[in-house]
Amino acid sequence: MGALAVIWAPVSTLARVAEERRVLLGFGVVALYAALGVAGSAIAVFGGLTQAQSQQPGAQPLPPGFEDVLDYAGAVSLVSAVLYPFVLWLLVSGLMQLVTRFFGGTGPFSAMLAVVGVAQVPLVISTALAIPITGLQIVLGPQDQSGTSVATVLGLLSALLGLAFLLWHVALVVIGAASARRVGYGESAGSCAISCAGCVGLGSGGPPS
Repeated sequence: MGALAVIWAPVSTLARVAEERRVLLGFGVVALYAALGVAGSAIAVFGGLTQAQSQQPGAQPLPPGFEDVLDYAGAVSLVSAVLYPFVLWLLVSGLMQLVTRFFGGTGPFSAMLAVVGVAQVPLVISTALAIPITGLQIVLGPQDQSGTSVATVLGLLSALLGLAFLLWHVALVVIGAASARRVGYGESAGSCAISCAGCVGLGSGGPPS
């Protein structure tokens, strides 16, 4: 897969992706990210991990009639796993395309879509690594004999790996946007920071979870 070259040669790979406007390649990476996300969410939901995490030891049991809420939450997590990669792709591409204009950026939106899509390769790797961790959490159960939550430790490991790969993704977005919009890395990083602030603002202004 050509997109994997972004791992060992990010600058040249993203420059080529931007120049050739390989939107279909970016879409393929995003679709793979979504497919792995659905697989991981399905394992967590049908393996009982989602329910176990919502009913921690010592927590009050759900009132009668509220058991269906857990099933609803599981369905929402599956749908979110499908939609999130594509929403992230379009939102980040759109914001970066807009904000880089203020830094003198020029270049087609198709080039931005291509590089931001390929920049999700670290998220694909992160999701693939999270699947076996989720399986271990299910196999080990929520808590061992000593009272130490092994599943929680594994969850923390998964979260730390996710954060590291997210930062890698952001770095690739900065590199790719610089090529797609013909701006310097400083201008691209500034645009990314503003775009991230915009995403946080939109998220905090959304409906409560």
